[in-house]
Amino acid sequence: MPLVKKQLVHELAAEEIKRLIRSNKFQKGDKLPSMADLAVKFGVSRTSIREALRQLEAQHFVEIVNGKGILVKDANAHQLQTRIFIESELTFLLQLCEVRRGLEGQAIELAASRATEEQLVRMETNLKIYESVKILSEDSVQADLDFHQTLYEASHNPVLFKMIATVYESFNEFWRKNENSNSIFEETYHFHEDIYFYVKNKQPELARLALNQMIDVVESRVKELF
Repeated sequence: MPLVKKQLVHELAAEEIKRLIRSNKFQKGDKLPSMADLAVKFGVSRTSIREALRQLEAQHFVEIVNGKGILVKDANAHQLQTRIFIESELTFLLQLCEVRRGLEGQAIELAASRATEEQLVRMETNLKIYESVKILSEDSVQADLDFHQTLYEASHNPVLFKMIATVYESFNEFWRKNENSNSIFEETYHFHEDIYFYVKNKQPELARLALNQMIDVVESRVKELF
């Protein structure tokens, strides 16, 4: 069956929030309406608004500050956007794996030399949360996402970070709709530990090798699901 690539609700919401910022000429530090108000304004769920804001935070458009709300960070932030239409979902996912090897491999090598102590602590914390939800057989998608976001943020290359985030979101969309998604995270957990260890100890080649081994498993599981 041909793959019809639809734009996700939170992506549409993110675009509307950006239009709101620009049409009202919001400046850095200006406060946006609350999540609840944005949800009502755009006719979507709070969950979609929350995901939209998370995406905009990664793009440096907004910043969510405890006690202050949603603040404009950079209304003129540059971003990369692309939409690819491929008929076979299997082909699409396997090609994404190839892209991940290149982009994430480069980010991991950079992180091995650029990660700050604070980022390393966050990665370790993410892993502990990841392990606890895995033991409790709870949904580990968010824990996995938090680990990877911190890891690629540690590359200190915003363009690379944004490109990886786009690829990663496509994968997460696939895992969310697959009832066996948690099994893939259980199978690849130890690779996350290896990647963290090698990044922390500034061993970029070994960190990249661990990533490639993890993606080997992902590719195998994707093929099995078709």
